[in-house]
Amino acid sequence: MAGLVWVTFALPARAPSVSGLAHGPFDMRLFGTPRTPNASGTGRLVYASSPFGVAVAKDGRARYDIEITATGLPDPKTLGPYTAFVVWATTADLAQWVRLGTVTNGNTTVGPVDFNKFLIVITAEASPTSNTHDGPTVLHGTSPSGWLQTFLSHPLFRNLPQ
Repeated sequence: MAGLVWVTFALPARAPSVSGLAHGPFDMRLFGTPRTPNASGTGRLVYASSPFGVAVAKDGRARYDIEITATGLPDPKTLGPYTAFVVWATTADLAQWVRLGTVTNGNTTVGPVDFNKFLIVITAEASPTSNTHDGPTVLHGTSPSGWLQTFLSHPLFRNLPQ
């Protein structure tokens, strides 16, 4: 067909950043807690390894690995009887927790996770192979899909006097 022009677009490897923090539809900020006020970080969702290019679970949900960049994490021993920082993904209601791996200051890739909306919680744990979250939270963040959550359906906001 005459007059048709094909245009292709390439996504950048990293979203543009402001103040050194990446932001975009696959990026999330990680926030410190009162126990770790100097800790911060970012997470970036990347498709988990798959022979088909896009990784999905059996029911069709996308599977992601998370590239975490952490700074300001103290030595775990300064927080108590802990030796490692473990990364967890949990559903928004905190009912399901999945261990994703361990993290230190710098860049680490953990995963996979296939929850639609989830929280990232990084805790100090006694063992780097811990399968339960018992230690204090040092960093936390919300998946980009969680940002679309409305709180109007929360019981606290229902049945307000008019």
